[in-house]
Order: sequence, then structure tokens, then C-alpha cells
Amino acid sequence: MRRYLSALTGLAILAATPAVATPCIRHNDIYNWSSVNDKTLILENFRHQKLVAKLIGTCSEFKFRERIAIKSFSGFPLSCVERGDTVITRSPGFTGRCSIVSLEPYNGPMHPKADMHKSGHSSY
Repeated sequence: MRRYLSALTGLAILAATPAVATPCIRHNDIYNWSSVNDKTLILENFRHQKLVAKLIGTCSEFKFRERIAIKSFSGFPLSCVERGDTVITRSPGFTGRCSIVSLEPYNGPMHPKADMHKSGHSSY
């Protein structure tokens, strides 16, 4: 009986533990970003934690952008970038809006073919 209870306790702990914890990149802590393509961004914070954000919407040509904005529902700069937040790009006569549909941890280098954008983020 004792083995059965400790096995159940172990399974309950494993079920409650996430497989991979997604790092929290706060809106006011974005250090760098890079675009892989028009539907994928890599975000990096000042502690060099990185996330890959998959997007859906009308954002395009990130390689020509120097600034992007990420707007969250909460509006607090200390909140984490989350699924459902909006990425906004602006050009003369056009504003692109994309929604973040997924975020995944990323350990690789910033995309080598993309332009690097340091401190090119603003939060609305």
C-alpha cells in the first residue's frame, strides 16, 4: 500500500511540473530582436534569454524595421510577453499588426541572416 501511495504522489508531482519552463521576457526588458521571416521573431532580454514568437497577421518586411512595438492586454511594462499580444510595425501610410500565436524557448544564436536591432523596441 505504501509503495502504491508514493507512486501516486510521484505521478502527481510530475503531472503538475511543466516539461519546459518558458522564460518570461518582460515588455520593458527586451534588449534585442531579430526576424527569421515575416511570421517568426526571436526576442532576447537583457539576461540573454530568448524566445521564438510565431505570428499571424499583417506584419511584413521586418528586415527593414528598426523598431517594433509589442502591446499586451495588461498594458504593464513588467508583464511578460505572452501569446495573444500584438506586434505592431509602422511605415508611412501603413501599420502592420500581428498576433503572437506561440512562444517557445530558444537557445541558439540570433538569426545570422537577419538584421540585428538593439534597443529597437517600444511598448505601447
